[in-house]
Amino acid sequence: MKRRWRYALFGFFVGMILLGCVTLQSIHSVRSHGQLINYVGIVRGATQRLVKLELADTPSDELIVYLDDILENLTTGKGKYGLALIEDRDYRLCLEELDQQWGDLKELLYIHRTDTAVAPAFLDKSEQYFDLANQTVFAAEAYSSRQTRDLTVLIILLFVGILAVWAVFFRFNFKEMLHLKSANQDLSDQAGRDPLTGAYDLSRFQREAQLLLDGAAEEKYALFYVDFADFKYLNDLLGYACGDNILKRYAALLSADMGDSEVFGRINADNFVILRQYDAKRHLLQRQRYVDAQIVDYVYTTYQKQSLPVRCGICCVEDTVEQLKVEGLMDRANFARGDVKNGTVSGQYCFYDEGIRRRLFAQKAIESSMADALKAHEFEVYYQPKVDPKSGQIACAEALVRWRRADGTVIPPDQFIPVFEKNRTIPLLDRYVFEEVCIWLRHMLDSKKRVLPVSVNVSRMQFGGADFVPAYTAIRDKYHLPPQLLEIEFTETILFENWDQLSEIVDDLQAAGFSCAIDDFGKGYSSLSTIKNLSIDVLKIDALFFRDMVHADKDRLIVEGIINLVRQFGIVTVAEGIEDSQQVEFLRRAGCDLIQGYVFYRPMPQPEYEALLASVPLAAN
Repeated sequence: MKRRWRYALFGFFVGMILLGCVTLQSIHSVRSHGQLINYVGIVRGATQRLVKLELADTPSDELIVYLDDILENLTTGKGKYGLALIEDRDYRLCLEELDQQWGDLKELLYIHRTDTAVAPAFLDKSEQYFDLANQTVFAAEAYSSRQTRDLTVLIILLFVGILAVWAVFFRFNFKEMLHLKSANQDLSDQAGRDPLTGAYDLSRFQREAQLLLDGAAEEKYALFYVDFADFKYLNDLLGYACGDNILKRYAALLSADMGDSEVFGRINADNFVILRQYDAKRHLLQRQRYVDAQIVDYVYTTYQKQSLPVRCGICCVEDTVEQLKVEGLMDRANFARGDVKNGTVSGQYCFYDEGIRRRLFAQKAIESSMADALKAHEFEVYYQPKVDPKSGQIACAEALVRWRRADGTVIPPDQFIPVFEKNRTIPLLDRYVFEEVCIWLRHMLDSKKRVLPVSVNVSRMQFGGADFVPAYTAIRDKYHLPPQLLEIEFTETILFENWDQLSEIVDDLQAAGFSCAIDDFGKGYSSLSTIKNLSIDVLKIDALFFRDMVHADKDRLIVEGIINLVRQFGIVTVAEGIEDSQQVEFLRRAGCDLIQGYVFYRPMPQPEYEALLASVPLAAN
């Protein structure tokens, strides 16, 4: 059926094309008819003028030639005036007789020039010629009128045909057009959605949320920034498929909670953003707690009674001093979420307020001055010695960093390092500290002073760069330092980022002569089996194991077990954060290799550490 219609439609189109060609030809012909009628009128008028001139004894041979040319063009269709030859019987008869009488009229004209006695006959002949010319004009006009009528019919037929084609096309393609429109709408909608959860992605959320804010200036809006504590742990414990199910479930719960003028999106990983309307802030919390309670219950009942605490920062538009776009609201809600995350506030929810605003502006001030501070060498390297508990002597040290502003004020690391990490410039600070350590070690060696190994921290962002190991090796070699003087520390959390990449980088570092240490062991969720499979040189046990170990048998047993086990792998153990002598005594008996903490030394500036090395006995390396 469809094929027959296609053939019929094709034939119809061909017919319309032919009809259109005929119409164009007819339009051209009608235009030429007007020109032809005009020239027949010229013949009529010019002949009368010629007769008057002859009777006035002012002959004009040029006018005779002009009339001859026109009549020849009219009768033959050939001539310099481009007049068309039309095949109409009445017109042709009139034209032929007109041409014949023109010959008779010219004959009398030439006689009159020598014999004026023929003037009455000449004048009478011209009157007959005038009447015949009139008839010729009327015949041409009648023919042109018929052609115009036919052209009008053709145009009407063509117009009706076009309408018919569109009607047929619309009739048979209406459903497909509706389906295509719907499909395009679906594609457009899906283009801005997270493929896992169906929530808006970041750019789509920002666009839709901004439209809502701009279109409802009188409404109260709040932006939520939400994530889950320990979500990465659940991914590792239960598998990524379970983690994906949790995210999809949470997105479904949020979708069910959304009003007509509200939107939500998934930024990345387990981070969600939500724009809600409200009358009172307590209603905001009630709605969010209701959704969060459902996801917590789902995880508990579905996945081995696991817990999944929610962390949420909330920024109400009415609580902001500035006129902010969505990006600014997100920034402030995320800052409030950070207070939940780091324990600055109790509970799972935090509203952005003036106190947070002050800290946010302080953070922005840090961001804006970091680059200049690096150039001005405002960052100072501090050293915290690590002590051999058996001898009480310093064996090595860890390089730490402090920011001393030009005005003498000191910014503590917990204020500026998170900012460096957030804006992804922490690798610049890492390399700055590493090179400052190398410069100082070179100075000590050149001064024939005794030096001890120094460990330097690197952030997890370093591990994503292909130039990490070559860059650090080049800096060390630039100052011609023995490889054994430098140790690279990275935190335990890196173990979960990309195991294969980490293992490869550790191998490359050791091949380049660096020692490698895992910092903050026990702070996260790494296991000793993980350590066994990674060829590290040093394990730094986190301070949380030592806070209550004097009274906690389990903590003591765990620490003893860790020390005894990793010793068999040839790994040096360092206990960090040690603050009292009882802890030192326990660690000495347990066989811990090194102790770092306030019980022995606080971090100190480079000159003070240099003076310390010159004044106390040092452990043999």
